[in-house]
Amino acid sequence: MTTANQDNIAELIADLLRTSKQEINTYITEVISNVNLKDTKATSHCYFLTLDGNGRPRTKDFARFVAKHVADYAIPRKEYEVAKEYDTKHNTTTKTYELIEKAKSLFTSLKKTGEGGEMLLYILIQEYLKIPQLLCKMPLKTNPELHVNGADGIHVSVELNEEGRDILSLYWGESKLYKDLNDGISKCFISLKEFLLSDGGISAPAERDLQLMRDNLSVIDERLEVALLKYLDKDDPLHNQVRYKGVCLIGFDYDKYPSVANTETTEQIKEKINKEIEGWSKNVVKHISKHTNLETFDIHVFLLPFPSVEEFRKHFLEALGITYDPS
Repeated sequence: MTTANQDNIAELIADLLRTSKQEINTYITEVISNVNLKDTKATSHCYFLTLDGNGRPRTKDFARFVAKHVADYAIPRKEYEVAKEYDTKHNTTTKTYELIEKAKSLFTSLKKTGEGGEMLLYILIQEYLKIPQLLCKMPLKTNPELHVNGADGIHVSVELNEEGRDILSLYWGESKLYKDLNDGISKCFISLKEFLLSDGGISAPAERDLQLMRDNLSVIDERLEVALLKYLDKDDPLHNQVRYKGVCLIGFDYDKYPSVANTETTEQIKEKINKEIEGWSKNVVKHISKHTNLETFDIHVFLLPFPSVEEFRKHFLEALGITYDPS
């Protein structure tokens, strides 16, 4: 088996992207993007739910949009490619349909899931950061023999460091949907620090996820698989060129969306958020600074105010055909 050379690893990784034609911009509107947070290496992004033609936030439509990515998110690429090849050969869609149903069942069989947050984070990373997913965890979570608690997602890119050498960047993802913004920010960085500030010990959360990655890479090209396994092998010199980064989604309730139709516009909601975004950003910096050295890591922070995160959870699960249980 041949390996990918250093020149085409980035190209092969880029081929892993599963993106749309920016349909997501139909449902959410940008407030800020790629704004550096003072005294940190964190970068802030903020979006909110777009209002429809009658001035109502599109919570249900957005939940349905997120839910329709269930197969992309939950099914490993090799399995998807086998199904697609079969359907193409036999001029059918049966195998693809089976995978969609399988992906939905992975959510149904779990007592607790991220209820849309994990999948939404996956979409945001791919659509706006153009960084593909490396490890597909959903099929592993239903295996009682595997310990899969850890980051909500792991994405990958190849970049040049200060010396012009290739660096494999692993992005550890955390998604928190909380009613209260402060609670969401706090819980997010408490979780993220466990991976970014890991001492590399065998019991560290990052080590457990590295093992899962080595055993369950979601790639198709064998050359890329061999190359990535070298980076992930702690005994290989290439492991010294692996850099940890973070990316997180913090969704929270925001009470300034209109409660009745035809009273406000999307631009008016954006103006309101613009007046508060500086305070939200300072809150993010405050919580990053609570964890020594966390400010030295590259972290993308997505802030997304909802009319109600509980309503988003409800509509997301209903879109998957799952009965919503608020308990």
